[in-house]
Amino acid sequence: MTQTVTKSVTQSVTHYYYWNDSRYLLTLTTTRGRVLEYLGMTLDYSTKGKVKISIYDYINKLLTELPSDMNGSARTPAASHLFNINKDAKKLQEESAQLFHHLVAKLQYLSRRTRQDIQTAVAFLCTRVQSLDKDDYKKLTRVMQYLRANKDITLTLEPEEQPNWWVDSSYAVHPAMRSYSGIIMSLGKGAAYSTSCKQKLNTKSSTEAELVAIDDAMGQIMWTRNFLIGQGVRLATATNIYQDNKSTILLGRKW
Repeated sequence: MTQTVTKSVTQSVTHYYYWNDSRYLLTLTTTRGRVLEYLGMTLDYSTKGKVKISIYDYINKLLTELPSDMNGSARTPAASHLFNINKDAKKLQEESAQLFHHLVAKLQYLSRRTRQDIQTAVAFLCTRVQSLDKDDYKKLTRVMQYLRANKDITLTLEPEEQPNWWVDSSYAVHPAMRSYSGIIMSLGKGAAYSTSCKQKLNTKSSTEAELVAIDDAMGQIMWTRNFLIGQGVRLATATNIYQDNKSTILLGRKW
């Protein structure tokens, strides 16, 4: 087990490690420095006030596992018809379906770490694992081609004083008329938290879909606020939530 230490509490943390060793017989190591390795990620603190998070080795290994029919490159991770489902499309063979499951699981890990740019496509592919067809395979292929063309993209975080949230939705983009939510939180620059998911209920308008998206985000917003306060961060009396639907803003102010 490896634990990354970034705060000036070395003595206390070291004592904690010794206690763990004696109680649970674990082998624990500390890693200190400006460039750290953790869970396959590289955390680079070389630039003051910034952390650059990359996962190059993971992406390169993933790309080497791909079959030849996923060769090529793409400019975007998904096309405009991402959410369209062709009921007449042929089902995948068992071998291809197993490969699909394997690759999507790896993409899910990647999208939750440093590559939020593929999050929407990966979230949709995760909903298709029970009824895979060749159209789904093509959509997975496009994500892989996009990664091949853009494998050097990294996540850079630069903190400021207050967290800011952006919440948006796409109305009725799914065949069952479900809408889609996108949520991002930044502590200054870079997405410290993000999620992309299908809403769990049907809505009657884009305004209602935006309100559902805000409600979906509220639990994480409150948790993050309380966590930062617990770390000693002084926050403003209100949390900024940015929204682009005027009707939703007016309704939100009445809550």
